[in-house]
Amino acid sequence: MKQKLIIIDDEPKAGRLMERYLGDSYDCQIFTDPRDALAYFTQAGADLVITDMQMPGLSGVEVLAKIREINTQIPVIVITAYSNVDNAIEALRLGATDFVKKPFDIEELKIIIDKALDVSFLKAENTRLKKCLAAKQTQDDRYRLIGNGGTMQKVYDIIGKIADIRCNVIIEGESGTGKELVARAIHFQSQSADKPFIVIDCGALTDSLLQSELFGYEKGAFTGANKQKKGLLETASGGTLFLDEICNISDNMQTKLLRVVQEQQITRVGGLEAINIDVRFVVATNQPMDKMIQENKFRHDLYHRLNVINIQVPPLRSRLEDIPLLSAVMVKRFAEKYKRAIDGFDDASKKLLQSYSWPGNVRELSNIIERAVALSDNEVLHLDDIPLAVQIPGQEESDAIDADQPTLAELEKRYIFKLLKSHNNNREHTANILGVNKSTLWRKLKDYNE
Repeated sequence: MKQKLIIIDDEPKAGRLMERYLGDSYDCQIFTDPRDALAYFTQAGADLVITDMQMPGLSGVEVLAKIREINTQIPVIVITAYSNVDNAIEALRLGATDFVKKPFDIEELKIIIDKALDVSFLKAENTRLKKCLAAKQTQDDRYRLIGNGGTMQKVYDIIGKIADIRCNVIIEGESGTGKELVARAIHFQSQSADKPFIVIDCGALTDSLLQSELFGYEKGAFTGANKQKKGLLETASGGTLFLDEICNISDNMQTKLLRVVQEQQITRVGGLEAINIDVRFVVATNQPMDKMIQENKFRHDLYHRLNVINIQVPPLRSRLEDIPLLSAVMVKRFAEKYKRAIDGFDDASKKLLQSYSWPGNVRELSNIIERAVALSDNEVLHLDDIPLAVQIPGQEESDAIDADQPTLAELEKRYIFKLLKSHNNNREHTANILGVNKSTLWRKLKDYNE
């Protein structure tokens, strides 16, 4: 398939001439009106744009500026008369790839086009490889998103669609569901993967600390400010700032943040100079934002600035089908960390993990598996490696054994009854969790006169 060129020249003969000589090598789209060309580029894109400098309606420099608003990487070659070389140099400063002086040699123009396309391809390939490397690193470390069920596939689909669009995102979900993992996935799959990803916990800082952390400060701005400090908004410029639990910031900080999101400018504490930034805001909350707005706890104008895309991260109880994969990955991770020769859970434990409601979500699952791996002497984790609070919801370990020191048979009887109760007397399900067949459980219940 030929690479597509958009050629813009208000002189029809000039466009037809270039198409005649370049048409064999490229798919040439010719325009005499730069506004039509821009409309086409917005819809269909191109591999390279050639534009004349002097045109009615829009100049070549203005065309370049509008193209750069849409795509910062597309090669743009400016054609100019000898008397306008200074303007062409200005176009280079503003992001043009090269310029050609009239009258030009068509072979020279083809060489310049081929070189620009080659450089563009190498840049795109470099960006792609960086993204692949970043994604691989993300998959290899503790920030990996895990799950292949339907609810998580919806999250993956949204991430894939928006990663390269530098729009703001709100991530909503219960504590422990992995909202920061979603934010990291968005950043590390974007073209800004090699740029900073800065995390700040809004619930852990007072207003004054949050302001100095976000905006930075000048020397002498307050007691203890012995030197200038760059804020996290400056540090994140070009990349992503992840504000965790944004629902905790005060109305005053919401007002300050709104101005930053709107204007992409900050002023350090104690400073006067406005500093331009380029930050993508990804924020997370464990509180329903629409409810907070109704209760006047969150500014609706800031919400709408941030809520270009909204991602709902499902709780673990709504994606129990992902638990086998999650637990397998976590066991492997913690076994390597603690140098344990442990290879997963037995069948009864797997069934138990999928029957629990996980109020603490993925974080709770991770903590329980880490504890089990750290303490177990088994090569395969069993039910006795899992806390009773999971085996019998609401039952604390301290309550499991009464002061009268019951026999093992009595403990077994109590455990079976509590397990039955917690699972609505479903005997088949209880037998599966216990790792015994139904007849064994029924026989035991008969022995207990039940």
